[in-house]
Amino acid sequence: MIVPEVFPLLPAFRLVASAGGFTAASGRLGMTPSAVSQKIRQLEGMVGVRLFERTSRSVRLTEAGELLLRDTERAFGDITDALDRVRTVGKRPAGNLRINLSRLAAQVCILPRLGAFIRAYPEITLELTTDDRLADIVAGGYDAGIRFPNALEMDMIARPIGPTLRRVMLASPGYLEIAGIPDVPGDLEGHQIIRYRLPGSQRLEPLTFNVDGQVLRIDPNPRLVLDDNDHMGLAVREGLGIAQRFRATELPAIEAGELVEVLSRFEPAPDRFQLYYPSRGQPPKLQGFIDWFCG
Repeated sequence: MIVPEVFPLLPAFRLVASAGGFTAASGRLGMTPSAVSQKIRQLEGMVGVRLFERTSRSVRLTEAGELLLRDTERAFGDITDALDRVRTVGKRPAGNLRINLSRLAAQVCILPRLGAFIRAYPEITLELTTDDRLADIVAGGYDAGIRFPNALEMDMIARPIGPTLRRVMLASPGYLEIAGIPDVPGDLEGHQIIRYRLPGSQRLEPLTFNVDGQVLRIDPNPRLVLDDNDHMGLAVREGLGIAQRFRATELPAIEAGELVEVLSRFEPAPDRFQLYYPSRGQPPKLQGFIDWFCG
């Protein structure tokens, strides 16, 4: 029976898998990368299969490693939730709370109320991982994630979070003076278009419009492609072209006259971020987060 001996090695295995390497996991485990590697070799010896493929540049899970990571997720989640419930008997919510979210979600949903939350819940240690790729929150050991509805993982509970967001077409006055103002979405073919490349799928995000109550998505040739929202905003303000942006992120520039909204009558339906988490239920620390940011 090797199960008792295996248990102490599984946290190291799961951290290496979620962090993507021995060095990244070593800091959180408080040991050297070589010590972490030794634990993994010990675990592989016990189970009799290789769990990671190692090269000079990367460490990735084998098929057996992916199976072990997936099949131990519920057990570790249940243990974590049980410990959190024990800690909070007669007390306020406490423990480490890990949230995976996009940079935009952090900007509009969390940062405006972050200071007040930290002061209201001093026993919660909050870790925000901003990642514009679509992370697997279960495999990554996160308590919850924040994404738009069309990007949610399956079998998750979701709650609306943050403000309703309008998506608008924006350009600088200087650019429009030279290039002219588009009257309908088809006119964009004659303009310099700045487009966003989705970091995870590497697809170019289509431009979305509402035409006579129907959703229209177009895919014009870009003049400039960026994968960072801050860079997108800077490029539009510099007059490099027209881009579709979330209005809330550029409101100061719009109010200052640095940016102008175009094609307003074709504005698509607004969107809203969703906080999502596994359906097994939420521990008190996550419930406190939900109450604060989604209430």
